[in-house]
Amino acid sequence: MEAALESGTPFGRYRLLDLLGRGGMGEVWRAFDTVTERVVALKVLPTEFADDAVFQERFRREAKSAAGLDEPHVVPIYDFGEIDGRLFVTMRLIKGRDLQGILNEGPMDPGRAVRIIDQVASALHAAHQVNLVHRDVKPSNILVCEDDFAYLIDFGIARAAGQSSLTGTANVIGTWAYLAPERITADQTDARADIYALACVLYECLTGSQPFPGNSLEQQMGGHLSLPPPRPSERRPDIPAQLDAVIAKGMAKRPDDRYSTTRELARAATAAATGPATVPNPPAPTAAGPFAHTQSTWQPQYGHVNHVARPSGPSSVGPAQYRPMPYGQPPPAPRQAPMPPPSGPTSADPNQYGPMFYGAPPPAPKQSRKGPLIALASIGTAVVVVGGVVALVVSNSDDDGAASHPGPTPSANPNTGPFTGTFTAELGPAALSSGTPAQDADAGAFSESWRLRSACNDAGCVATAASGGRYPAKDVIFDKVGAGWLAVTTSRRKCGNRDNDEAWNVISVQPQAEGAMTGEFTQATTNGCFLKRSVTFTRTADTDVALLPDPASLPRRVVSPAGGLHGRYESATIYANGDKWVDELVVRTDCLRTGDRCVSAFLDTKKDTDQVFVFANGTWTRNTEFDSTCSLGGTAHVTSTASLQIPQPVVDPIPSLAGHGYADLVPGSKCRSQAYDESFTRTGD
Repeated sequence: MEAALESGTPFGRYRLLDLLGRGGMGEVWRAFDTVTERVVALKVLPTEFADDAVFQERFRREAKSAAGLDEPHVVPIYDFGEIDGRLFVTMRLIKGRDLQGILNEGPMDPGRAVRIIDQVASALHAAHQVNLVHRDVKPSNILVCEDDFAYLIDFGIARAAGQSSLTGTANVIGTWAYLAPERITADQTDARADIYALACVLYECLTGSQPFPGNSLEQQMGGHLSLPPPRPSERRPDIPAQLDAVIAKGMAKRPDDRYSTTRELARAATAAATGPATVPNPPAPTAAGPFAHTQSTWQPQYGHVNHVARPSGPSSVGPAQYRPMPYGQPPPAPRQAPMPPPSGPTSADPNQYGPMFYGAPPPAPKQSRKGPLIALASIGTAVVVVGGVVALVVSNSDDDGAASHPGPTPSANPNTGPFTGTFTAELGPAALSSGTPAQDADAGAFSESWRLRSACNDAGCVATAASGGRYPAKDVIFDKVGAGWLAVTTSRRKCGNRDNDEAWNVISVQPQAEGAMTGEFTQATTNGCFLKRSVTFTRTADTDVALLPDPASLPRRVVSPAGGLHGRYESATIYANGDKWVDELVVRTDCLRTGDRCVSAFLDTKKDTDQVFVFANGTWTRNTEFDSTCSLGGTAHVTSTASLQIPQPVVDPIPSLAGHGYADLVPGSKCRSQAYDESFTRTGD
């Protein structure tokens, strides 16, 4: 192995002075060129990748791409080649700071922000004119001098539009915080992806925050795929509302809906920042209180859906109990912990959610009382604020299933509607998808008091509810679907390697002859944790309906085409090395009442190796991360991602789904990252 470069040593005709930084594409040194007698920035291929042909080719492409651009906002290339078996490139040494460092100190004045974006847009436009896509536009790749003259750097991952990706099954190139939706779902990259990324950078300049901040890949990816473009004026009321429209168009989900060029985006941003300001009006108050409809109603916009191309890296998602890698037999299914009590210590096996599919799982460590692996957010007392009135809802719950004692019967307001009053909600013992009882100490049944208010009209029946404290969502909305009632909410909880995983909570109940509502509660998280409980609602008294939002004021429930994914499916996963996994799974899809997001839980009712997909914008995505043993020795941190597009035409039931995924291992493991194809074929109800 070649010796590492050190300050003061020669590198060909260059003398190394200071190491300026390291990145995915190599080391950057301040160096002295002994031939031209000037100080330059010298970039050298990392020693550990010297034998990587793909990496070397990408390095050469960076030098050629940047050297061919004659644009003042692209750092000039002086020389490139190979010295002592190591590739290098020299360029002008820029005295300045990267934009990320500037933004770490706070957001920019809109005028300054658009001036910098305008310069970066010029650099990108020059590249796009020669059919070159940057693919990694982000603040850390923008250098800003003292006079705010900006340079776009690091074309090391640029590629000519239409050129075959040199990454093969390697990671998707580009930072997730600025990645266009089409790059996530199909790895489709052209100039419009750079336009999207530039709009993301503009938003960050204006607000100091990334468009979809999050601590996990799933959070950022879910934002790009399913959330509307954020409005900078919501974070900074002094920002002209016209800039909201610029961000919305620049970050449009459909590439064709964005600006046609980066210059067009820059001109629109400049006009919005310098023209007459329009301050956005604050949202009008609503009687719905915490149940206010804040998401836009989902509208299907499916035309032709492109086939999902094999991603060049992590494309979208995979569960903690799923066994996507073929390096060894899958381990026994991990146990699923139930909801913990409102307070106090709980226990959990800290390794029970990372599927050790590379080889035999290690012995389970002793349980710790310091914190459950899948603890739900504890809620001891729920406070509901509606129209200035504060309702204090105290949970009377125990772990042996005893019913709560109802309080005084309110009489000020009549209780009308089919699902109105004070109810005791009894949730049975927690179980896995197979029905196997959860073995954790907190798996027992519990009960709590709920308050509900319902109303019916021509659009159907709706009920608003305040839960009793232990349920993971305080505010719940039920819709009458068929003969029963359905409530779908999301919350956050720990699951495996994720401390703040998204959890989908679903209650489905049917009215019984004696007046009770009985059914099932399920909870599935994006990292693959799943549990279920029986649930019974028994009316015990009237309630003060004035303390609950009026359900008649809520918008109508929107039906999503994702609901067609239900029944029994055969799952087939085929890896790049030829290995194949086949499973028989049962899937159920539940959607938010806005219809824009859904969860599809593919359940293995025999082995409890469940897969959880989230649907948004015509695509199901799955994302899981965990630590696992490798059959070749050692351990690895794995991020497994996949995406499936809804087939056209949309039918119910959906006969089949197909897509691609990628199992990404942290470098250093003896097991290797690889891509896989995935399909689901319906076999029955």
